[in-house]
Amino acid sequence: MASYSSWQRKLALVFKSEKTLDAPSVIAAFADKTIADMKSTIITPTMCRDSALSDKPRVKNLIDHLDNLKHEFIGKSELCYYHATLVVLLRRNCKIKELFAEFESLWEAQTDYLLENLSLRWLACACDTFIDHSPDATRAAILMNVITMVNTLKVYETQQYLQTPTEPSNITLARTVSTDSLIRDKVDTLYKTHLPLYDGLTYFHIGTDDTLKNMRHRYQKFYEKDKLATTMLLSAFDRLQNNKSAFSTMKALHKDDKSKWWVD
Repeated sequence: MASYSSWQRKLALVFKSEKTLDAPSVIAAFADKTIADMKSTIITPTMCRDSALSDKPRVKNLIDHLDNLKHEFIGKSELCYYHATLVVLLRRNCKIKELFAEFESLWEAQTDYLLENLSLRWLACACDTFIDHSPDATRAAILMNVITMVNTLKVYETQQYLQTPTEPSNITLARTVSTDSLIRDKVDTLYKTHLPLYDGLTYFHIGTDDTLKNMRHRYQKFYEKDKLATTMLLSAFDRLQNNKSAFSTMKALHKDDKSKWWVD
C-alpha cells in the first residue's frame, strides 16, 4: 500500500487524523480483488513489512497498524486479513456506511468460511462491529452475549494465571482472593504485554486494557431500546466489580483512569 511522503503527511495531518490518513489507499488496494482471489492468496512472512512490529498491538498510523496485524494472518487467506482490515477501518470511523455494508455483505455470503477460518479473537471483533453499526437491535443484543462470554472468560483466565506458579491448564480457580495472593512477576508481565491465551485471545492486559470499558459502553447503548432491562444489566455488572470476584481483582490492578469500566 502506498503511503504519503514526509511533507505530504505533515500537510495532510493538518486536516486529518494519523489514524485515518491512508484509508483511501488501503481501500483501493482491495478494490479489484474478488472473494475467490483473496481466498486463494495465502499470507506469507515475505508479505509482512517488518516483523519487529508484530509485538506492538496499537499503532496510530493506519498503514503501520495494518502491517502489524498482517503477522496474525500468516498461513491464512487474504480474505481473513481483508475482514480484519474492514474491522480496523470501521473502528477508526472510515466511510462507515459503505464499509459496514461491505462487512455485512461479506458475512452474509461467507458465513461458514469466516467461522471456520477466523480465530475467536476476530470472531469477537466481528461481533463488536455488528453491535456498533448494525441497525438491527436484536442482532446486536444476541451478539453482545458473545462479547460478554469472551471478556468474562479472559478475566477469569487471567486471575487463574496470576494466582499460580504452574501452567494455567493445570490449576483450579480460587474465586475469593486478594491482590496480595497474586504472583508479582506475572502481574508485572501482564502490565507490560498482551500475553497469548488461546485461539487468538490474550490474557487481560491489566493496568490499561479497555475491553471491559468498551463492553460497558456497548451495554449502555441498549438504554434507548429498553431502559429497564439495561438498568438491570448494568446493576448486575456493577455488583460484580464490588464483590470478591475476578472482576474486582482486575479493578484493583487497573491504572488507567480513561479506560476504567466501573462507576465510582
